[in-house]
Amino acid sequence: MNAPDLITTSSAAGLAGQAPDKQYRAVIFDWDGTLLDSTYHIVEALLGACRDLGLREPSREEAGWVIGLSLQAALYRLVPELGADRQDAFVDRYRAHFMALQHEMHFFEGQVRLLRDLHAGGAILGVATGKSRRGLDDSIARLDLRGLFRATRTVDEARGKPDPDMLLQLLAELDLDPGAVLMVGDTTHDVLMAQAAGVDSLAVAYGAHKPSLLESARPTALAATVPEMQAWIRARVA
Repeated sequence: MNAPDLITTSSAAGLAGQAPDKQYRAVIFDWDGTLLDSTYHIVEALLGACRDLGLREPSREEAGWVIGLSLQAALYRLVPELGADRQDAFVDRYRAHFMALQHEMHFFEGQVRLLRDLHAGGAILGVATGKSRRGLDDSIARLDLRGLFRATRTVDEARGKPDPDMLLQLLAELDLDPGAVLMVGDTTHDVLMAQAAGVDSLAVAYGAHKPSLLESARPTALAATVPEMQAWIRARVA
């Protein structure tokens, strides 16, 4: 398998003037850590819930690794000592911390403009996220993004990442060939999901997972910064 297309600041700046290698009809975005600058807040909420329940507090890196998974899957990985009888209490404390921090969360600079430009240009946009349906809908409404996404999937409606179920459902609903679709995400869970669905992936290294970890999953391309991600997509989406 070829190495991912590693983007540098200089090469990203010149993408608009180059003939793109491939054009995509649709882009499916992860939410937290990819579009929404929320990685820090999710980690803080997870650590806060651990403290509230007197559990071993994982490292920030360990907490960041589970971002993108369903909350239940994250708990099995992050706090395996948590008994089934205390899972609801953990979820309640996590959500309380997350909601307290929600007003601090915002889209990365330029992401709303990117979405609006892609939508105006006729690109099909979707979301595949580990958030709940209520959480995603609330976030879309709060950020005034209704109408931009043709279809979305959450862990309430599909098996969690890295299982390809979310992407496969979106491909079927939107009647898209996998080769026409790009998945964009900040974790290896996104990359592995895309691979399992036969979809190209753009990994972004400004979110939850470090560049070295993302490289190990072999994405189609890896962008180090938000501007590089935006330039790569603009050059390859009609």
